[in-house]
Amino acid sequence: MFDRLFQPLTLGPREIRNRIIFGSHITNLARHNRLSTQHADYYVARARDGAGMIVLEEHVVHPSDLPYESALLGFLPDTQQAIAAVVQRIHEEGALTVVQLNHNGQQSVSDYHQHELWAPSPVPNVSSREVPKAMEPADIDAVIAGFAQVARTAVQAGADGVELQCSDRSLLRQFLSPLTNQRTDSYGGTLENRLRFLQETLEAVDAAIGPQHILGLRFCADELAPWAGLTPEQSLEIARLLIATHRIDYMTITMGSIFSTHMFPMHASMHVPPAYAAHLSAQMKAALPIPVFTAGRIMNAAQAERVLAEGQADGVEMIRALIADPNLPRLSQAGQAERVRPCIACNQGCQVYSVVNAQIACNVNPDVLHTEDIAAHPHKSNTATRATVVIVGGGPAGLEAARAAALRGRHVILYEREETPGGTVALAAKGPGRGELRLITDYLEQEIRQLDVEIHTGVEVTAAMLLAQHPQSVIIATGARTGSGLLSIPGHTLPHVTDVRRILRGEMPAGQRIVIVDESDSHGVMSVLELLATAGKHVEVVTEDWYVGHDLGSTQDIVPFLQRVMSHDVVFIPHSTVVRIEPEQVIIVDRFAEGERAIPVDHVVLGTYEQPEQELYLTLKQHLPRVLRVGDCVTPRRIEQAIMEGRHAGEQC
Repeated sequence: MFDRLFQPLTLGPREIRNRIIFGSHITNLARHNRLSTQHADYYVARARDGAGMIVLEEHVVHPSDLPYESALLGFLPDTQQAIAAVVQRIHEEGALTVVQLNHNGQQSVSDYHQHELWAPSPVPNVSSREVPKAMEPADIDAVIAGFAQVARTAVQAGADGVELQCSDRSLLRQFLSPLTNQRTDSYGGTLENRLRFLQETLEAVDAAIGPQHILGLRFCADELAPWAGLTPEQSLEIARLLIATHRIDYMTITMGSIFSTHMFPMHASMHVPPAYAAHLSAQMKAALPIPVFTAGRIMNAAQAERVLAEGQADGVEMIRALIADPNLPRLSQAGQAERVRPCIACNQGCQVYSVVNAQIACNVNPDVLHTEDIAAHPHKSNTATRATVVIVGGGPAGLEAARAAALRGRHVILYEREETPGGTVALAAKGPGRGELRLITDYLEQEIRQLDVEIHTGVEVTAAMLLAQHPQSVIIATGARTGSGLLSIPGHTLPHVTDVRRILRGEMPAGQRIVIVDESDSHGVMSVLELLATAGKHVEVVTEDWYVGHDLGSTQDIVPFLQRVMSHDVVFIPHSTVVRIEPEQVIIVDRFAEGERAIPVDHVVLGTYEQPEQELYLTLKQHLPRVLRVGDCVTPRRIEQAIMEGRHAGEQC
């Protein structure tokens, strides 16, 4: 199946064993701003199972840049020893190791080091509105020297080479682009001048590492800002000029810039097509004599092979897919691609570039640092004497609990009241563009069927039914149900009031005028808004928050969501509260204005906080010695907590 993906490839003076690159990304695993033992465990897990090359988290090259609290500062003492410890362990697993070098420029923050930002020009940071200082000639020289110094440190530590970041958040790209470079000196204006900073940096880094090491470039080929930014045509011209210097051994092609961060490879959500930037890498590959990689939503080995077979790239960067399952290369090459735990591009857990400074995590993988999945060494028990575990609920928590318990050799019986497993995830997957959510529950269902878990669907379990079975252990994963809202809105039981779950199940409300009471700002509520809007309804959304769709910001979904819905008949009403629902109107108050206001309505949709379905658990715990509950029936949260709790419960039984 994979004639190209698992073939070796020459990168300058080195050869990688296959075409899979685990690209650089933020993890917040640093200790004292240096690579840590956790970094080593994290990378080794991906190298052990077959990634051809690991590109380490970016190392900042100069003290003027501190983009996040746990950033790796390549200029610190002992950086060489920290890199060497990680590189050695990766090399033992047969993968190449490249260190990414970067300066974030105007896309950095001043919160941590309390100094001004440096940039080509005083163009404000789009996110913070902070205006950077235009770099002086001495500043430019210092940063170039910083790139060379950290590059030298990396190869002296044993790395196979370095990669310059000229893509997502990058001072190098900011100098290249007229969008951010408004200088009038020798570093601005004409393409030759705008290219000067990158050319001088490449020259200095090449001299520092020598011809025996790889020099790669991560390059933005389309800033998606055609009025001033880099376009594919301009980027191809730039790439040809760069390659003519014979310094670059490979290029990784991306898209997106300061006004389109949702299109960065680590950010593009499930609403963005797989391999969405492959057309750009194809253009580069056709024109350049060096290996070209593509980045962005390569989610499985079949997609990767297709990109290579169609001549769109020489290799593929896979980050989130390998976060979700480090075993992807090994399982795919062994003809077991269906056993790979899928990434669902939900951007929950892996998006850690924020003031929270959370460590890298994954919605579908309970432990991203774990070097070996529990399935690698299943426990074998005597069939006649093995303990029985009964699980109620076939959502992600119940399915993962069943998998973990079965791998421990338990006899597992799983009950699901719907006709098919999946729980709330299966319902959420019915939202526009959200179908990939179903991949994780489909995967878990397939896994437990292979483990001979006894599955009963369409069964409403009662306490009496379970007590009659005398199970050794019971795991309750019954999920959550729609609540009436924190304020218990008067009128919420009227016949023209429905809820998000019913809409997702396919119940289209009567009438044209719809009001959504948005209490939770969740993806489910926004899915319903989009369903109703695209069906031609006039939809008004009332939220107490400052804007509609707050939760979509952290998952990089807010911009594409607004692009999809704002062309329809939609009205957003922020910082307002629904005080009561009446037969033909909804009464609201603005938190910052006096008096009530009536909105005419045909139907009301409650997008309120959900409540745990915990009654079965509370009854059983009084009668059985071992009853656990997991997932939303503890309290409604994300898939990440559901799967993690399911894993832990299954391992305890």
